[in-house]
Amino acid sequence: MYMNLKNFIHLIRYKNLLIIALTMLTMQLGVVNPLLLKNETQPFCSMHLILLVASTLLIAASGYIINDYFDVKTDKINKPDKTYIDKGVKRRVAIIMHVFFNSLGILISAYLSYKKQNIWLLLFSVLAVVLLWFYSTHLKKQLAIGNVVVALLTALIPLQVLCLNIYPFIQKNGYPIPGTYLPSIIASVCFSIFAFLLSMVREIIKDIEDYEGDYATGCKTIPIVWGIKASKALIAGLISNTVLLLLFSFYKLYQLHFNMLSLYLFFCVLSPLFYLFFKLYKAQNKQHYGSISKWLKFIMISGILSTVLIYLSCYGYM
Repeated sequence: MYMNLKNFIHLIRYKNLLIIALTMLTMQLGVVNPLLLKNETQPFCSMHLILLVASTLLIAASGYIINDYFDVKTDKINKPDKTYIDKGVKRRVAIIMHVFFNSLGILISAYLSYKKQNIWLLLFSVLAVVLLWFYSTHLKKQLAIGNVVVALLTALIPLQVLCLNIYPFIQKNGYPIPGTYLPSIIASVCFSIFAFLLSMVREIIKDIEDYEGDYATGCKTIPIVWGIKASKALIAGLISNTVLLLLFSFYKLYQLHFNMLSLYLFFCVLSPLFYLFFKLYKAQNKQHYGSISKWLKFIMISGILSTVLIYLSCYGYM
């Protein structure tokens, strides 16, 4: 069984996996833990968080593998230097690792779901596995639906952490949820919306980058069906909605005297988004759109790291 380890690490998008892990860990630290301590409930065992992160990373890695497995022909046109299937990783090995990662991820979710008496944790994992398979085999080539699926799965990442912590309380005490829980719920939902919008933007940007290969293999992506100009207009609309969400968050945080957090959002998330408009307007070739994609990743990481400031603010360090 042949597999080049370096190529395999690139195949599973280790940088993206690190961002997923960072998202979940900082959500727990900055959004959920202050809530649990404030309500004098027992902060959930760190081992459960490790299991949740491990399951999510295994399923995400499996999704990247199967996506590249079915996308070899397109990738050879779009990014021949970043095609790892058939080069460093044989097809048979890729499928074996895909099945192994998915199986292990679902087994961990099943165990965690049983221990926490929370069926939603298992359902999230099964849903992700099914959607990633259909995305790679069918949905990716369809107009918009593939982009929406990826964005929705990205948006579910912070909600999983919330579900792990809030759902047991609901099971034990029933509805309604105490008002003191609402800030964490609202924060988690805002992070999910933020993740959904920026993921949609990044997916369309990647489709513009991959226009040549997608066109040659019969894909019906937004840039191919609607054209580059209309795609850029849609991206601008999605960024505008993200800016409005952040402006609302900035205003509310300022009202609540979270001054450092509001300033951080303005300079490290809002300002880069405004600059993104300029980069989008000037973009004309594949290199320009590749630069925008990297800039978007920076903005997403900046948004994730804002949870650390939430933590520091809640404990009176700022």
